[in-house]
Amino acid sequence: MKKALLYLFLILCYSSAYADTDQGNADDSRALKVVVPYMGDAPGQGPEHPLVEVVRQWSEESGRQITIERFPFKRSLMMAASGEADFHFPLIKDRKATGTALPFGYSSSTLFTINFVLYTRSEVTLDIDNLQNYRLATYGGHADLFPFPISEDHSIEGSLRKVDSGRIDGFIFADSGADPVLFELGLMGIKRQLYKVYDVHAVISHQAKKGPIDQFITEVSANMDRTILGLAMVDQPYLDWQMGDDSVPALVQAER
Repeated sequence: MKKALLYLFLILCYSSAYADTDQGNADDSRALKVVVPYMGDAPGQGPEHPLVEVVRQWSEESGRQITIERFPFKRSLMMAASGEADFHFPLIKDRKATGTALPFGYSSSTLFTINFVLYTRSEVTLDIDNLQNYRLATYGGHADLFPFPISEDHSIEGSLRKVDSGRIDGFIFADSGADPVLFELGLMGIKRQLYKVYDVHAVISHQAKKGPIDQFITEVSANMDRTILGLAMVDQPYLDWQMGDDSVPALVQAER
């Protein structure tokens, strides 16, 4: 499950260089084709990631037939951007980004949120408003989310150990991905603080914006049972716990 949570946030970041085609006149009753990237799970070989079940829930609650296909992230995104699929789910969106320069569009509605946390040494206080002055790292594929220089690592454990040893000043990543690793490693010298809450959307073509597909996403996301999102440790308020506290969330401990 820990691997699945890690891959979830890897695939949420955007990738570019895709063309888009017209979906704006989509029939509002036809079956939809939705692409969901691999998120550390292997379809047909064990449990699927909880977010796949979100799409099935949309189908059941709306009565709309939805075909779900799984692909690597880049291909999944390309299929939605080009019109080969109706939409890709899910993708992080920076709240300051307009999306007009991207080769794809974001759904009008926010589907859920993700907390990104700054992990630092307990005895060090970073100026969170001037993070360009520090040696920082994030997980691979996420550097474009930040307006300051930041390196990309491909191991959450490795990054947290670098923080603990002083090789870097801080590590920024989703609490859902990094908190269970921090707890498992038992690094008592690392503290947590909220960096930013990001919105997560579906991906559609630019032409589909405000059209039937976009409206469908808005309606089903507004009416969905959000309990399932908790299983993926997303759409949760940030909890300001620290290593050694008695208030470490049960889901974090369960991933140990």
